[in-house]
Amino acid sequence: IRDLTRLHGSAAVGALDDETAKKLLFSEFGTVTAQPRPTISVTTDRAQASIFRSIDRRVGEVLDGKSTATGVEILTHPARDLAEQVREQIDGNTPPPLATSTLARRRRLRQGDRTLVATGDMMRKIGYEVSADARRYDDDAG
Repeated sequence: IRDLTRLHGSAAVGALDDETAKKLLFSEFGTVTAQPRPTISVTTDRAQASIFRSIDRRVGEVLDGKSTATGVEILTHPARDLAEQVREQIDGNTPPPLATSTLARRRRLRQGDRTLVATGDMMRKIGYEVSADARRYDDDAG
């Protein structure tokens, strides 16, 4: 029986700082004055099957003795891809359209009319982290 402890790992994808996480939370669920513009959930739902296939294939290669990949190596590729897909979703003018007042303010500030991109800051701060600690990103891991 193979020692599979090297397959331990976990990954986090999204906003890796509190300020951007708060903005994404507001866009995901909306606020009192702004409708929801889901990005993380939509992207994750769309990518879920391909993420699972990628992980299953690479773990299978380890079990078959065809690879010596670690959990971190196995998770890095799908995490990087998902982060890129989230950035694309943010850049993709997520509905609903901006309010007339928001469009007017953005035009005055020369910020454009894409729904989740005023400065591009939130999109640039989407990233991923991968850890050999299988529980690193669990909510109860503290």
